[in-house]
Amino acid sequence: MKISATSALVLNWTDPALWKSPEAIAYNQNLDVSEGEKLFQLFSAEESFMHLQSVSGRKYFMKNTVCNFLDALHKQDLSGQVLILAAGLAPLSIEIASLFPSSQVFDVDKYLMHDKHALVNGEPQNIEFIACDITDLSSLQEQLTKHDFNKDKPSIAVMEGIIYYLPLDGLKSIMKFLWQNHMAFACDICLKPELVHVQTRKYVSDVFRKIKDEVGLDFINFYSAEEITSLLEEAGYTKIRVTNMQHIQKERTGDQYPFTETDSCWVMTVYAE
Repeated sequence: MKISATSALVLNWTDPALWKSPEAIAYNQNLDVSEGEKLFQLFSAEESFMHLQSVSGRKYFMKNTVCNFLDALHKQDLSGQVLILAAGLAPLSIEIASLFPSSQVFDVDKYLMHDKHALVNGEPQNIEFIACDITDLSSLQEQLTKHDFNKDKPSIAVMEGIIYYLPLDGLKSIMKFLWQNHMAFACDICLKPELVHVQTRKYVSDVFRKIKDEVGLDFINFYSAEEITSLLEEAGYTKIRVTNMQHIQKERTGDQYPFTETDSCWVMTVYAE
């Protein structure tokens, strides 16, 4: 399946070794990322290497966070639910559903859900594909109910690589919605450029400027750890953990390189409950 340039760019910047299940590996191999070639060529080898590390790191965090959440339930003979907002064509839902067949996974996006459903073709079977604008919360609630989302089951919501592109009011409303529905929440933010180490700051300002200009984005929102924590507290969350990529890189690869300074990466990951 041929996919959009920006989605293809992110997949080009993802370490395929992240996916372990046969279903996710096969799905990933069937994606046609050629549409992103022109956009990919805008970036130097150095820029692509650095963003390969940051994108792979945030995806590693999302996968591990969800797996740890579900594994903890499994040890209590319980099953959970996973809600992936702005899921796109990423393999995360296929990986999670394959590894945890007793848990239900809900992929939600405004676009491409029919195509993704067709490509998955029932392998695995425990994914619901929902076409919905994630900022239309009344419609989202209606669609989740229609697809048998159980509010009484332990659930975790994931928003990966999307907060950058959401208006602040929309983000606050989604956070409030998730908290009201008793969902744990995993997401990532892009740091304000001035908070990133001077040696790696260009990977925020220059790279995101190229993406913004190429695809015609009106804005990209950057945050600090304190700002995202405050927004989550305002929504109702009380236990919030913000992690820099240095720690995640060491866990993922065994070495902090290339994020050798605490503030050298522009991505921070967030978990709230």
